[in-house]
Amino acid sequence: MFPEAATWGADDLRVGLRAEFERGVTEADVLEFARNSGDANPLHVDPAYAAASNYGRRIAHGAFQVGLASALIGMHLPGRRVLLGSVNARFPSPLFFPCRVVVRGEVTAWDRPRNAGQLRVAVVEAATRTPTAEVVLGFTLHEARGVAVEPEPAATVATSGGPVVLLTGASGGVGEALARALAARYTVLALSHRGALADDLLALSNVVPVRADLGGPSLEADVEAALAGRPLYGVVHAAWPGMPHGGLLQCPDDVLRQQLDFGGAHLIRLARLLFARVGDGGGRVVALGSIVGSAKPAFNLAAYSLGKNVLEGTVRLLAPEMARRQVTVNAVCPSFLAVGINARTDDRQRKVEAARVPLGRVCTSEDVSAMVEHLLSPGAAFVSGQILGLSGGQL
Repeated sequence: MFPEAATWGADDLRVGLRAEFERGVTEADVLEFARNSGDANPLHVDPAYAAASNYGRRIAHGAFQVGLASALIGMHLPGRRVLLGSVNARFPSPLFFPCRVVVRGEVTAWDRPRNAGQLRVAVVEAATRTPTAEVVLGFTLHEARGVAVEPEPAATVATSGGPVVLLTGASGGVGEALARALAARYTVLALSHRGALADDLLALSNVVPVRADLGGPSLEADVEAALAGRPLYGVVHAAWPGMPHGGLLQCPDDVLRQQLDFGGAHLIRLARLLFARVGDGGGRVVALGSIVGSAKPAFNLAAYSLGKNVLEGTVRLLAPEMARRQVTVNAVCPSFLAVGINARTDDRQRKVEAARVPLGRVCTSEDVSAMVEHLLSPGAAFVSGQILGLSGGQL
């Protein structure tokens, strides 16, 4: 028996509706797709051939990922009554398997009189948060109306509790640690885009989940709805779109642009959001950088290093402007962290990283949280425009 599909009716659809699911991608999945489709290209099915290629190992078919997008539109949004009309796909990064992926879709157009719309779907490798497919699906509904499925109401901050801090990247490793630490003193708007918040975070009364895209058109409206009229005290920008390897010359344009956006355009947008909603007592912006920004640029992580370098420059340039509203702007730049992007590193690599640090250990999420908490505190009211390294004494 197949699972039951969701049912969104024509009058229920609107721009901005979202849905997602997560699943594993196994060798058996890819080989079965190759048999069913007839596409047995050796880059997908032959380990020896793939190992000798520039990819180094097998990758999933692009069409397999289009199938994941089809599963989202056919089973989740709009679901039962959808009829697929067109597909436009691009694949910014290879999808290596076995892995887990998050498949997330958003309605980007809906024409009720024509009963036609568009769904934008992203396939993201869950561990590294690397986008591997972007698929735009045109669709119609083959029945005029179905059973409405109401979206969950947006959560809002309570009238009591500490000052409100917006935290981006709350579903990531460092972001989760920051949310837990900050919730003891602040009301945390825990913003996530593709990933889901941990259950223990959702159970905290001072954590308010906000599902939003930093580059999407509804960011300000989503945050405004969660604030429910309360002022915003701070922004902690911990979100980052993975750590692409390689130099700049080989880096795809969209991957490079994404790194630069998270360090520049998205941080500026968050600063504007705070500038418009901060109270009379001022506020704080804290951005999470990296030691491989300006301190120790890494050639093999060139796009990532460049993005973090842009973040530092953005912090310095925002500081004098934000000072007009008594808002400080700083960056915290840790060295190697064995969480988030680096969660899958082995014990040997962690020991190598620790050996490079004069203090004899790697940086931890607790170190980052403590510095962020200090920069949010009244004691850091005169610290602004600073790039604060957590290097453990590395030169």
